[in-house]
Amino acid sequence: MKKTKFYIKIRPTISFILIALISSVIVVTLSLNYYFSKELAFSATKEKFDQISQKVEQKVKETDKRNNDIISIFELYKASEETALKNKRHPLLPLLTTTLNNNPYIYALYVGNKNGNFYEVINLEISKKLEEKYKKQKDERWLIIKIYEEEGKRVQYEEFLNKNLEQVRSIKKEAIYNPSLRPWFLEALKNNDIIKTKPYMYINLEAKGITYAKAIKNSNSVFGIDISLESINNFLSNQVDSKSQLFLFKNTQELIASINYSFKKNENPNLFPYKEILKVLNKQKVLKENIIKIDNIEYFLYFSKIDSKYSEKEDLVILTPIENIMYSFTKKIYYSFFITIVILTFTIPLIWYSTKILVNPIHKLAKENEKIINRNFEKVENINTNIKELHELSNSLVNMSNSLKEYENKQKELMDSFIKLLANAIDAKSKYTGGHCERVPILTMLLAKKASECKEGIFKEFELKNEEEKRELSVAAWLHDCGKITTPEYVVDKATKLETIYNRIHEIRTRFEVIHRDITIKMYENILNGANETKEKQKAKLEQEELIKEFEAIAKANIGSEFMTDEDIEKIKEISKRTWIRNFDNTIGLSNEEKQRLVSIQTPKIENLLSDKLEHLIKRDPSQIKEYDKYNFKIEVPEYLYNLGEIYNLTIKKGTLNTEERFKINEHMAMTIIMLEQLPFPEGLKKVPEYAGAHHETLIGTGYPRKLTKEQMSIPARIMAVADIFEALTASDRPYKDAKTLSESIKILNFMAKDKHIDEDIFKLFLTSGAYKEYALKYLKKEQIDEVDISKYI
Repeated sequence: MKKTKFYIKIRPTISFILIALISSVIVVTLSLNYYFSKELAFSATKEKFDQISQKVEQKVKETDKRNNDIISIFELYKASEETALKNKRHPLLPLLTTTLNNNPYIYALYVGNKNGNFYEVINLEISKKLEEKYKKQKDERWLIIKIYEEEGKRVQYEEFLNKNLEQVRSIKKEAIYNPSLRPWFLEALKNNDIIKTKPYMYINLEAKGITYAKAIKNSNSVFGIDISLESINNFLSNQVDSKSQLFLFKNTQELIASINYSFKKNENPNLFPYKEILKVLNKQKVLKENIIKIDNIEYFLYFSKIDSKYSEKEDLVILTPIENIMYSFTKKIYYSFFITIVILTFTIPLIWYSTKILVNPIHKLAKENEKIINRNFEKVENINTNIKELHELSNSLVNMSNSLKEYENKQKELMDSFIKLLANAIDAKSKYTGGHCERVPILTMLLAKKASECKEGIFKEFELKNEEEKRELSVAAWLHDCGKITTPEYVVDKATKLETIYNRIHEIRTRFEVIHRDITIKMYENILNGANETKEKQKAKLEQEELIKEFEAIAKANIGSEFMTDEDIEKIKEISKRTWIRNFDNTIGLSNEEKQRLVSIQTPKIENLLSDKLEHLIKRDPSQIKEYDKYNFKIEVPEYLYNLGEIYNLTIKKGTLNTEERFKINEHMAMTIIMLEQLPFPEGLKKVPEYAGAHHETLIGTGYPRKLTKEQMSIPARIMAVADIFEALTASDRPYKDAKTLSESIKILNFMAKDKHIDEDIFKLFLTSGAYKEYALKYLKKEQIDEVDISKYI
C-alpha cells in the first residue's frame, strides 16, 4: 500500500513559525531588558550618587574655603584681637556685621582672649529658636556679647542692635562662659593654622554646629566662626529623594548630618545608626553589587570619602532601596509585557493575512526612492525582502543614492573651495585686512551655536536645525565682505591725504623746490643789478625759511594723525595761494581718461602752489545710482566717484579719507549684496545674501546700506554684526593699529549695544555663554587676554 505523503501549508506554517519566533523574542527581550535595566539602574544610581558626592565635596570645600578666607582677612586687621568693653564700640563692627549679612549660614563671629575676655557678634535672624530665646524685638538685628572683668567680677554685657548698628536695648548679667577654657580656643592655640572642630551642640540654637578658629599671631587672642549645620542639612536634603537616606559623618562614627532617617527611641544620634554598614566600612568588606540587607530590606549602598584640607575627613553614605531603584524599570517591563501580549493577540490574524501580500516591499522601495528625490541620501537603505528581484532593485537604489551623495558632496566642496578662495584673496588683497574673512566665520558659528543652545529670551525659538542651515550661515560669513574685491587697494590702504596710487606729497615738494630755487635766482639777479648783497641774502634766507615751514605744515597735514582745526585749514588755503611758473606741457604722456578730464592751458603758466582743478574730479557713472535704487539701498551717494583736489584732501579734518573715498570703502557692503543677490543659490543657501549683507546695519536704522531696523534683521544677521566688530577690534595682524585687549573690546561692544548699534541680547549671550573667552583663548595673543568682569555688562 502506497504511503500517503504529508504536506504542510505555507500560511499556517509561516504563521506558526512567526508566532513562535515572536513569542521567543518577547521572552528573551523582556529577560534581557530586565537584566540590562538592572545593570543600567545600578550604574545610573552610582553615577547619580557620584555627582551628589562631588556636590557635597564641593559644598564642604567651599564652606571651608570661605570661612578660612574670612578668618585670614580679619587676621590682617590688628583690631581683630580687641574685645571691646561696655560703652565701647568695636572698630570692626561694621565689617563683622557685613560679613554675617553676606554669609547667612554663619551663626556668629567672635574673638576670645586668654584673660577670659570675649567679644561676639551674633546673627539674630539665623534661627527662630534664637529669636525666641532672646525675645527678639521687631527692630533688633544683631546681638553683641561682651564678657570682661568689672569691679573684680566677670560680667556678660549683651547689646541688641538694629540694622543701622544702633543700640535698641542691653542686658547685663554675671558671666559664666569663659572662652579660654573652650576646646576650640585650646586647640587653636596649639596650631599655627586654622582649625575646624568636630560637630557639637549649640545651646542657643539647640542645634549642632562647627567652629573654625585661629590664634591671632603675636597675641593671646583667638578669632572664631560658628556655623550652623542646618545649612548643610538643607543642602543635603535637596540631593536625594524621599525614599533614600543620606549620612555625612566623621571617622565612620561621628554623625554630622542625616537626611530621611528617623532615630529610634533611646538611639544615640551621635553614632552612625546601622551596625551592618559600619561593619562593612570598617572591615572594607566587598559587597556583591553594593547591595546590603538591613531590617529585611535590600538597599543599594554608596560610600565616598569627602576630600578636605583638614586631617579629619568627612564620609558620605547613601542608602536607597533596591525596589526604589528598579521601580520605574520594573513597571515599564510589566507594562511592556502587557502591551506585547495585547499586540500579539491582534498580530496573529495580521500575520495570517500578511503572508499573501507581496506589495509591501514595493511600497518600501517607493519610500526609499522618495528619499532620493528629497536628497536625503544618507537615509536611503536596503529594504528587508526575500524576493530576489526586489532585493536587487533595492541594492541598485542604494548604490545610486551613494553615487548622487558623493557627487553632491564634491559639488559642495568645490563651491566651498571657491568661497574660501575668494575670501582669502580679499584678505590677501590688503595688508590691513589680515585674516578677517577667515576668522569672522569661526566666531559667527561659535555664537550661533551658543544661541541655538540657549532657550531663553529672543533665542527661545532660535535653532540651527541641521547641517544645511549651519552651512548656509557659514557660507554667508565667509562671503560677508566679498564686495571688498571691488574696492581699490589704494583707497583701502590710503595712509596719507595726498595718496592715490602714490603719495603726491613728492609732487608738491618739487614745486616748493622750484620756488626755493627761484628765490635764490632772484637774489642773485638783484645783486647783479646793484642791490645790496647782504640785504638780498638776508631777505632770501628769511623767504626760504618761511617756505620750509610752510612745506612742513603741508607735510604734517598730509599725515592725518591729528584733528585739523579751522585755523589749520585756513593756513593750508593761505599757503596754496603761493604761485610758481609751469613751463612744460601737461597734456602729453597722458592716458585717454586723463586727457578727457584735463583743461589745456598754454605755457608758461603761473599756477598756485596747491589747487583743486577740474581734472581732479572723476565723474561717477549715473547708472550706478539707478542700480542702488534697484536694490533698495538708502545711502547718500557723493556726486563724484573720486576727488583728487589737493586743497580738498589736505583739509580733511580727521583721518586721511575724504567723503568719496569713505563712501567707496563703505560701498563694499552694497557690492556684497549686489554680487550675492545675483547668484542662483540653491534652496538651502537662499538666506546667504540676507545674512551677509546686514552686518553693517544697526538696530535703529542708522546703518548701511539699507538702514534696516532690528525687526528687519534676523538673529543670524545680528550675530554676524557682533562677530565682525569683535574680530576687527581684537585682530592683531593689522599694521595700522594695535590689537585691543579683551576687556577693551568688550567695553567698546557694550557702548555699541547701549547705542543700539548691535543687539544687546546677543552681546550678553556672547558674555554669559563664555563664547568671548573660547574665541580669545584660540585666536588672541596671550598679552591681549586680560580679566573681564562680565557682571558690569549683564
